Amino acid sequence: MVNRKQFLNILLLFIALILVLTPLTRASAQTYRFTLPVYEVEAYIEEDGSVTLYYYMEFLNDPNASPLDFVDLALPYAKYDLRNIEATINGNAMPEVNNSAYVHGAELALKKHAIPPGQSGTVIATVKGITDILFPYDHGDRENYVNFQFEPNYFGSEYDRSRNTAYRMTIILPPGVGTEDGVYYNPERWPGESISEASTTTDGRVFYSWYTENANVHTAYRFGAAFPASAVPETAISAEEEYNSPSAGGSSGLQRFLNFLRIQVPFWFFIAISILVAKRKKKRESARRLEYLPPKMSVAGKGIKRGLTAVEAGILQKEPLDKVLTMILFGLLKKQAVAVVSKEPLLIKPTGIQPEGLHEYEQDFINALSNIGLADKIALQKLCIKLVTSVEEKMKGFSLKETKAYYKDIVRRAWMAVEGAQTPEIKSAQYDHTLEWTMLDDNFNARTHQTFLNQPVFIPRWWHLYNPGYRPTVSTGTGGGLGLPAPSSSGGSSSKPSFSMPNIPGSDFAASIINGAAGFSSGVIGNLTGFTSGVTSRTNPVPVTLSSSGSKGFRGGGGGGSSCACACACAGCACACAGGGR
Repeated sequence: MVNRKQFLNILLLFIALILVLTPLTRASAQTYRFTLPVYEVEAYIEEDGSVTLYYYMEFLNDPNASPLDFVDLALPYAKYDLRNIEATINGNAMPEVNNSAYVHGAELALKKHAIPPGQSGTVIATVKGITDILFPYDHGDRENYVNFQFEPNYFGSEYDRSRNTAYRMTIILPPGVGTEDGVYYNPERWPGESISEASTTTDGRVFYSWYTENANVHTAYRFGAAFPASAVPETAISAEEEYNSPSAGGSSGLQRFLNFLRIQVPFWFFIAISILVAKRKKKRESARRLEYLPPKMSVAGKGIKRGLTAVEAGILQKEPLDKVLTMILFGLLKKQAVAVVSKEPLLIKPTGIQPEGLHEYEQDFINALSNIGLADKIALQKLCIKLVTSVEEKMKGFSLKETKAYYKDIVRRAWMAVEGAQTPEIKSAQYDHTLEWTMLDDNFNARTHQTFLNQPVFIPRWWHLYNPGYRPTVSTGTGGGLGLPAPSSSGGSSSKPSFSMPNIPGSDFAASIINGAAGFSSGVIGNLTGFTSGVTSRTNPVPVTLSSSGSKGFRGGGGGGSSCACACACAGCACACAGGGR
């Protein structure tokens, strides 16, 4: 039975919900929509083999859009440092440059310099010191050459409405390359002239440049060039392809829903009471030990807490701890820090590789693997306790509701990028890049199976660490081992060579990922309720009180508990992925 106090609380909650939803209009959600009248990109291949990217972007914000407060700058699947990014907005230093949760690259936070609706702004960004971006290329009469291919940052078509952008792309070769030494690729999907004559800069460097006034900035145009390997140090040429990887609705439909609520309030009122009472009872009686997140996390705050990892977002969303630990495992597999030695029985060991920038919980996970038996679970429980406490600390002063919605949207966009990929190569690379984020989706298993149904999957570089029995297939030709480019036998010097990468049937890949997640839970965690209870007892203990006899007991009913298309998957490429469009 619902007592009077509970009834009044539910009634007030329901009325507040109606009042909050009623004034909701299109303006209450952020809508990004803009054009870019001018867009210029320059890629400087430096003498040391690194690449410097220069972006000049003139934005014109739509009069009916939200202020343009963030710009996502996708970067190549290579090595770079955010500290080497310099950016300005209308001549002012960019307030913040962070890792982007939407793309493989940087998030330029305009903050107080946000571009208002109907106004324009110029964003300039320079990224220095990008390495592992050049690959061997022996093709036809061009022996001992280096290959460079690049897709400039582009935005989602739902954001960018450009149609006649003055678009210029320039590739500047290293010093010492002659005008007859270099070759270029015919650009892919480029609406302008494909041919570019070799020209030289004022300091004598050869460059190729393409220009048109019929471009947009939501299409992935690919450009490339090749030049003698002797122009850069041998150590700057990658031996294999790297994957250093690690997203609004119609107001009319909402209005119809609100009208429906108003008409049938009495019916939905009693339905809401029944659901809320049932959930409250279920949580109090059967799920209390799984509520590891403390109630004070729900204290109201303001604004979104950005910068959380997928694992930390999982804690915020109160995901089961076995899923959270599985996400940590896959993150470490991608960083090649751990390996699955055996699946039956499950045995995971550190590889001895210590990648830079490991999160504290990742290091704790690796340390836990050095123990055996019960010590494994105790160490993992301590890891979870520290992780929950850390997320709780980071959320102080921020809105839990807004932050959870923000990261749910990231998960949605991550799946959009995977499912919307045009080729199996891009789909595979995007899935690899956003794996931890897509795992936060409640339908992760079904969507993974459906996404790779009846198509091949181009396996990631860490696959052999996850499947003990897998052995990489060595390709033939001058390319060498896994992921290296193999020369094509057709086409001229300016034609794009064809490559191949190891792949497996999509159904096998999906089954391995899904079963691996379940196997980790049963093989390491064991009983989830018992494991989580050991965490809950420290992070969100059940309130206790003294009974009349002086012994401790549970206080009846007083718990009050808180009840990431964008990848270049071809060997020898160094392509940036799509920008977030914000």
